[in-house]
Amino acid sequence: MTEPEPVAEPLSSPSGSPLTSLTWADARTRLAESDDYLVATSGPNGRVHVVPVLAVWLEGAVCFNTHREARKARYLEHNGRCAVTVPASDVDLVVEGTAHIVRDADRLQRVADLFPTKYPWWHPFVQDGEFYDPDDTELANPRYVFAVEPTVVFAFGKEKGFSATRWRF
Repeated sequence: MTEPEPVAEPLSSPSGSPLTSLTWADARTRLAESDDYLVATSGPNGRVHVVPVLAVWLEGAVCFNTHREARKARYLEHNGRCAVTVPASDVDLVVEGTAHIVRDADRLQRVADLFPTKYPWWHPFVQDGEFYDPDDTELANPRYVFAVEPTVVFAFGKEKGFSATRWRF
């Protein structure tokens, strides 16, 4: 599957400068290789919820999993629009998009296969088209896998002054 190539738009403020040294290829690599992700959702009453998750980059989307009863899952079922933040020491990335539940067994398997590569201590598995935590040997609590395909990605530089770039898809 070919990932879309977004258009970069340097952002600046009167006291800042565009972040032009970071290419989409660089940002994509950071999205794929980071260990730290925060997902921001909002509920039916407008209450905001931000929580860290384990995530992988697959086929142009940030993919993470959660218990089906978790607040983020309930909020995303109500309103799939969300943001995924990837913090780093020099540049923070923010992915805005809509989360969709991954139901395709082959794609679930590709997601499961990526987790141990990034997080060697965690080996989820797929059985009968469902995604499971490795400790769920009774197959009692399948998890949701959400994929967030970006509509826009921001990069915010942390060097002297404000710098930012926006990629639209």
